[in-house]
Amino acid sequence: MTLSDPPIQLVVFDLMGTLVADDGVVAKAYRNALESVGLADTQLEDAELSVAANRGRPTLIVLTTVLGNAVQAEEATWAFDDFMLARANSLAPTSSAAALLDRLSQRKIAVGLTTSFSKEVREAVIAHQGWANLFAIQLAARGERRGHPAPDLLLEAILALRVDSVAQVAIIGDSAADLEAGNRAGAGLVIGLERPTSDAAGSLRDAPHTHLISSLSEVEPILDAPRTSGHRRQSDL
Repeated sequence: MTLSDPPIQLVVFDLMGTLVADDGVVAKAYRNALESVGLADTQLEDAELSVAANRGRPTLIVLTTVLGNAVQAEEATWAFDDFMLARANSLAPTSSAAALLDRLSQRKIAVGLTTSFSKEVREAVIAHQGWANLFAIQLAARGERRGHPAPDLLLEAILALRVDSVAQVAIIGDSAADLEAGNRAGAGLVIGLERPTSDAAGSLRDAPHTHLISSLSEVEPILDAPRTSGHRRQSDL
């Protein structure tokens, strides 16, 4: 590490697909949500493509964008949450997630969590993993606090935890929206986790990032290495 690279003080994780394996459950929850408001079979394919393009944003925002109807979107969001809550106890951590969280704790590096899910879904998923008391801060979009790709959640975490510099923050996520948020907040490390079972890899390569990884086991060496600008858009910084 060079003198210009202050040590990372905070690592902020996305939840589903990053710390907890998705295995298609979120896509199924969105399909269930779309079907719950009577979307015709002929409309589902286009709607699901729109959902995929907006993943990483708050659930209500995604469904409002897809359905174009605020009332329907709210009803669909309830259906989405019910689907996820019913399956929270079957979800497993991603490879190396538990080991990385343990190592960060040993190193006294704070960990934060941001998610596009509701508070109820987030708490159910985290409780099942035994992580309820692990995170220094947990944040989700609500009220005037915008979700990803806006930088609000990350900036709030930085302020709340009194991090000395945005350069001492790493964000790790599996969606383009996560990486956009990290870049806009000026995070020192913006790390994209590529999911081999999805087509997200292309969108992550196009999104601003310092690193792309295939496993969380790659994170700790990155934290200790000299910083790289990676694939950043300076206009966003």
